[in-house]
Amino acid sequence: MGFHLSRKLNSRVWNILAGTFFTRTALFMSVPYLAIFLTSQKHLSIFLAGCVLSINPLVNVLFSGFGGALADRLPLHKIIAVVPVVWGSLFILFYYADSFPAFLLLNGLNGLCYSIFEPASKKVLSTETLPENRLLVFNLRYTAINLGCFLGPLLSLMFNMKLTLFPYVILGVLYILYGVSTQFFFRHGGRIHASVAARIGSLKNLGAIRKDYVFLLLLAGMSFSFFGYSQLNGTVSQYLTATSALSDGARMYSVILSLNAVVILAAQFAVLRWISKWNPFHVVLTSNLLIAASFLFFVLPVSPLMPLLFITVFSLGELLIGARFDALVDELSPESNKGLYFGCSEFVKIGTTFGPMLGAGLLGLYGVESPVPVFGLIGGITAAGAALIGGAWFQHLRKTRQPVDAKYTGVHQEGG
Repeated sequence: MGFHLSRKLNSRVWNILAGTFFTRTALFMSVPYLAIFLTSQKHLSIFLAGCVLSINPLVNVLFSGFGGALADRLPLHKIIAVVPVVWGSLFILFYYADSFPAFLLLNGLNGLCYSIFEPASKKVLSTETLPENRLLVFNLRYTAINLGCFLGPLLSLMFNMKLTLFPYVILGVLYILYGVSTQFFFRHGGRIHASVAARIGSLKNLGAIRKDYVFLLLLAGMSFSFFGYSQLNGTVSQYLTATSALSDGARMYSVILSLNAVVILAAQFAVLRWISKWNPFHVVLTSNLLIAASFLFFVLPVSPLMPLLFITVFSLGELLIGARFDALVDELSPESNKGLYFGCSEFVKIGTTFGPMLGAGLLGLYGVESPVPVFGLIGGITAAGAALIGGAWFQHLRKTRQPVDAKYTGVHQEGG
């Protein structure tokens, strides 16, 4: 299998995938514990900690279109070489931050770097891969992310790093090394120069996206899925560490983070084969409903089994997003505007922006000993996205004039 993969994917793609694995391992050693660190060590209120978490996706949403346009207008090898170095330096500064404004500023700049780098790296994967291998490569990227998600919390737990920001230094160093490595692998440019003509006027093409109702409805619906997804690093972590119903909630949180990755890694390629013939809109619709349903486990009587049941269903919902969403955006986007579409797909993070703040507000309103209204409301809000995703599917059927029961064979490439 490895031999066949090496023939399908070139060294530039493997560089992106390897860099994704190492940086995400360090990321999950640090970022999931930021809310706990801010409340327990820096003594910020739950609401202020929620604001620090929310500023990252807010900046990401505001600048994602700009970052995507840059990916269509600037040489990709420059973006993926320079941004990780700047980004890594910012992560190192987290270790020296000591106040709410400093953490707010750094996490905002973190979101800006993400907005610029993420669409560029996804466009590289698309441009450097043949169309028939793109679903595979986006799933390999997702695998690399989840390997990091599995190892990161385990390493943090092993070295008792959850009460220090030293993992941010490790994260920063790895991002800087990642940026340096891309300069070697992309020194000859490769296929990423083939679309130079397509870069011209990408900002003007924002108008085309405004008329792409399939894409817009999809983004609106997925934002509710990401609202639910954001609760794992915010509301769920704060609830588990603060509730008196569990003896060691912080340790349980580390366990479910690793279990999250285990479920996804164990099931990913089996699920990918299973859903390979599904309409991709059905896949992301199912993912929304699974994430929404997972919060119902917090409505049940509290027990050590409850978080484990939650994370199993939650992980399956997350897996379906990771298995199909990026590839669906790639299929919906025209070749000339892939960077712009990948950038604008980050608008779904508006759900991640308001998720931690609303979750923290609900915890503050009802208290950590009243999980039923907190997680009941979170689950209901998440499920509202299903109607919008369904609307995107029906708009797509109208646009392509496919019968509802037709076997899915692909998505129309001319902008949705």
